[in-house]
Amino acid sequence: MEVFGFSASVTKQQLVILNIIAIHICLVEMNFGAYLRVKPTILSHSLGWAVHLDSSFDTTVSIRQLCKEIGLIYSGQIGELKNHYLLQFNPSHSSSIYRDILIDWNATVKLDRKSKETFVSKKLHRRCIKDFILRSDNWLNVKNCDRTTEMIIQSIEKKLHKNSIVVWFSKQVPRQRIKRSLHFKDPQFKEQWHLQNNRQKNMDINVTGVWKLGIIGTGVTVAVVDDGVEWTNPDIFDNYNKEASWDLNDNDGDPMPNSNNNESNQHGTRCAGEIAAVANDVCGVGVAYGAKVSGVKVLDGPMTDSLEASAFNTKLQLNDVYSCSWGPEDDGTTVDGPHYLASKAMMQGIETGRQGYGSIYVVASGNGGANGDNCNYDGYANSPYTVTIGAIDEFGNMPFYAEECAAMLAVTFSSGQGRSRSIVTTDWSKCGGTGCTSQHSGTSAAAPIAAGIIALMLQARPCLTWRDVQYLIAITATKVDVDHAAWYVNAAGLHHSHKHGFGSMNAWRLVSAAKVWPSLPWMTVFTSGDNQVGDAIPMFPDILSVNYTVTADMLESYGLLLLEQVQVKVTLFHPQRGNLLIQLVCPSGTVSVIGAPRPKDNSSQGLDSWPFATVRCWGEEPHGTWQLLLTDTGKGKLQPGELVSWQIVLYGTPLSPNDFRQRLRWVQDATSSNPFESNVSIECPALLHSLPFTPIADKMLKVFCLSGMLLLFLACYESLENIFCYGEEKEEMKKLWLSQRSQVSISAQILIVKGHLSHFTAINMMENPQHL
Repeated sequence: MEVFGFSASVTKQQLVILNIIAIHICLVEMNFGAYLRVKPTILSHSLGWAVHLDSSFDTTVSIRQLCKEIGLIYSGQIGELKNHYLLQFNPSHSSSIYRDILIDWNATVKLDRKSKETFVSKKLHRRCIKDFILRSDNWLNVKNCDRTTEMIIQSIEKKLHKNSIVVWFSKQVPRQRIKRSLHFKDPQFKEQWHLQNNRQKNMDINVTGVWKLGIIGTGVTVAVVDDGVEWTNPDIFDNYNKEASWDLNDNDGDPMPNSNNNESNQHGTRCAGEIAAVANDVCGVGVAYGAKVSGVKVLDGPMTDSLEASAFNTKLQLNDVYSCSWGPEDDGTTVDGPHYLASKAMMQGIETGRQGYGSIYVVASGNGGANGDNCNYDGYANSPYTVTIGAIDEFGNMPFYAEECAAMLAVTFSSGQGRSRSIVTTDWSKCGGTGCTSQHSGTSAAAPIAAGIIALMLQARPCLTWRDVQYLIAITATKVDVDHAAWYVNAAGLHHSHKHGFGSMNAWRLVSAAKVWPSLPWMTVFTSGDNQVGDAIPMFPDILSVNYTVTADMLESYGLLLLEQVQVKVTLFHPQRGNLLIQLVCPSGTVSVIGAPRPKDNSSQGLDSWPFATVRCWGEEPHGTWQLLLTDTGKGKLQPGELVSWQIVLYGTPLSPNDFRQRLRWVQDATSSNPFESNVSIECPALLHSLPFTPIADKMLKVFCLSGMLLLFLACYESLENIFCYGEEKEEMKKLWLSQRSQVSISAQILIVKGHLSHFTAINMMENPQHL
């Protein structure tokens, strides 16, 4: 056979010898490297020391030598830490340690060596050592051997301390670590499917991961503007903010719901429980169970414009979020919204609330779906200053009561029909109430959930403005009911549905995005002139189309580069208003149904500058041709209606489309990872003034420019005249000044000689002869 390239006759015995020699050579060449590469010995129920060895020594030799000297065994490198190793005590391989502790014991014992007590102690040590060896897998549990174990530890640490290659060592001590799973004592928490749904995957607000990070709404107060809050309820009491509460119906500081008139005034208490029910042993928990909740009682009596205004501004600097689960009648015929004072109060809130960051108004989109209602006929729901929230059921579907709307920002969970469950929350204990209910329903239940999520966002980033919150909801919301919701992706890449807004609010995505979101620039608003039309509205399928073109030059002085909400104020006559279908087409081609037909609306009053709204163009560019489309879906038995006039109002920001796309990438990165485990964070900047910006009118700008040019011309004229004219006059003035200075100089010298004048005063007189 051929061995190492040579032909030779080799017996089997010789071949075995050659193999042994080769293996021996390999082991020698590896210089004990295999000692480090073998699987480390990990002993359970054992003593261990983490050691840091001096890197200037040969690591392989150092570990082997150290283990031999001290009597420990090598258990591997600690993670990726170089020169850091784990060494453990093995009772079966520690004879040197036993010998040392017996020697130390003999040297330190102070009792008479011949006494019975000394003999017993020595015998006990030897018995413990024997038991350690026999029970090496569980030697720490040997009874009555604590003193021997202590001496073993002292002996090992003494040797580690003296060893020159040991830079640092530490005895490893078991420490308690608890899995951060959620364990609530609240008996109904398991039934709160909107918080954690174990039946339908992904059909909850995805909040439990946020709680595990300690984001529970701390430092935020949510005002429940409603029929009162039973703040004495044990599920609310600890989170109740007395200073931020008020009863506007009785004009006192106690918003306790009225139970004397046999009315069901538990609505506000239920909403408060959804937001911030305490984590205790009562009922369930709130979305932001670390937040505070206040009560603004306003629905226990006749509502007026002034009362609404007071509600929107109650304790403006103490309340951060206002949750409003109410609005005009959802009967499919009403057209109503905030009037002068309430609108002005809402403006005051977004301008000055939260120390300038803006109060956040969360409103329910309405429960008029069964009546064919549309929330664009609700002035609260289509306001640019509110967060309008609709509802989906446990399966992600649009419930029968929900309303479609182009102005709707997002949806959260509530009741449905069939097998779909309602919301479990706190209830009042008056009038037969039990303090807990599983029957909270409607968009009234959806809006408080959104308010609670916003409270979590504000804890994560307190400097979010009211517009920041709107942007984050639009960007992070997730699609539901994909097959039936008619989702549309606009030119900015955002998806929107008339049924679900931008989608379902996701607490984890919202809080993650909030952490990396830079504050927006100011809001700017462009308002067109009142476009007079006077054309008849045709019967379907014919359509009345009117256009308005917005150029880049028209927007230049406004700094409006990116759209947010768009309003169209419409004035029209029609014998049956509910027959009308009104659509708006953005310059990008995005279509919004801003006025859907309402079968029950038989009003002949038409519309008087009613503001329809859409958020479907959010993030798009504003310049281009805007198109308003109207058609009559009736049966043609009535006189045709007439579009009198229309006006377009563009709300937006100086943020460029490229900057917006960059922010979308930041949000995508943040929501696809865990921003709380990284250093990616943005500190809150100095307070930004997030007010709507109204620029100076073009005529005034022209006046200022002409005035400035005139003043510049006069200044130049006077300067040139002074340089090139009046030569003789300037020469005479120069001679006169020199003559005066000469006279003063002579007079000053005389006074100095006589001692009546100091040198300093004389110099001043010569420099300023006019003061003589």
